[in-house]
Amino acid sequence: MTTIACTLSDDDRRANQGRWQALSARALLAVDPTDRGLRLAFARMPAVETELRALAEVERECCAFATWTLSEAGDRILLDVAGKSDDAVPAVKELFRSLRA
Repeated sequence: MTTIACTLSDDDRRANQGRWQALSARALLAVDPTDRGLRLAFARMPAVETELRALAEVERECCAFATWTLSEAGDRILLDVAGKSDDAVPAVKELFRSLRA
């Protein structure tokens, strides 16, 4: 069974959430459900891809219950987040709730 937990400290988690909020305020276009999680679409803008890659790398370490895959589609940068196990899928679908408002 996959452990479904973030391993960041509370301070690091808050800092990381702040980075996600700032990036999303600048460039997030959509958050869509997928079969195993979520797809986030970001506008291709200066420094967005660099920050998104850095954030995804942090998430790969602290939230290892999910895959974090970046791709490109036209003028968008896509981040697919998917549960590695069936147990992880509901947790992944709850991620980024604050960004969807």
